[in-house]
Amino acid sequence: MAKGTSSYSEYNALLQQIESNEIAPVYLLHGEEYYLLEQILEKIEKAVLEEATKSFNHQLFYGKETDVSDILNAAKRFPMMAEKQLIVYKEAQYCRTPDQIIPYLENPTPSTVLVWYHPGKNLPMNTRVGKKFKELAKVFTGSPVPERDINPVITQYIKDQGYDIEPKPLHLLIENSGAKFSVIIKELDKVFSNLEKGNKIREEHIEKYVGINKEYNIFALQKALAQKQKSRSIEILNYFLNNLNTNPMPMLNGALFSYFKKVAITQSMMRSTDREIMAAIGIPQFFINEYRQAATNFGGKKILKVIEALNDCDLKFKGIKESTGDQKGIFEETILKILSL
Repeated sequence: MAKGTSSYSEYNALLQQIESNEIAPVYLLHGEEYYLLEQILEKIEKAVLEEATKSFNHQLFYGKETDVSDILNAAKRFPMMAEKQLIVYKEAQYCRTPDQIIPYLENPTPSTVLVWYHPGKNLPMNTRVGKKFKELAKVFTGSPVPERDINPVITQYIKDQGYDIEPKPLHLLIENSGAKFSVIIKELDKVFSNLEKGNKIREEHIEKYVGINKEYNIFALQKALAQKQKSRSIEILNYFLNNLNTNPMPMLNGALFSYFKKVAITQSMMRSTDREIMAAIGIPQFFINEYRQAATNFGGKKILKVIEALNDCDLKFKGIKESTGDQKGIFEETILKILSL
């Protein structure tokens, strides 16, 4: 019996359990953070399946195509020439009759490992089937890593991979990725594949292997906006608009939203010490003056209008709010609105 969690420490603990061959008969993997879910599933596959008999004992089913009765029939069979078999029910969020799995949860087959894979959103744990999973299965909830935790989590992840990183490139990596854990991990994979273990990741490594332009990047845009440098802001904006493959508009908007939320916090703490502000918003020493300047330049209700504009942009990108559908035009309009405040 286990409670769901999205913390990186609990994620690592679950991986260690699997690597130690502490395999549960049933797993529920659900939530938005695909990377964590995929890593756990991969570990389960390696732990349960023997290479020689893998093709006989690994069965995949999909929620849109398969009835729960088919899952039950497969799970109750014995493995072929192996100790265990693995049944993975992918896209379980599309299952029409999830309650039918409850009798199996109460009496699982010892030689079967069943993974109920429910990505994209959480299985409601207050439902009958949710309560049973919580009671009888190993549950992991892959929720997005909170922004306040992203710095220590990524630092620990880098150390786990055998590297170290300087504060500035770490901040650049996080800001450029919109503080999205899965995006940061994918970018780090590019660095790891080009850098031997034991090295310290520096700013030039992020620029070279992640592909962040040294002159035109999210840091440069944030700084230009913070200082209300209209011509410089538009210059960087035009670079982004002409290089959409490496600068997706929703990611840039997300990074700016995160930035100005921290500016708002800085504005509310202007009488606090630099150390107190740095601790509250999670920035290194060399950025504190920029944040204080932005808090001053967007004083009063201006900072609220900035955040409102960025949130409005996000809603239009997602199709929640009516728009032309032209992401370039929507983002350009948002930046110009911020510069007009």
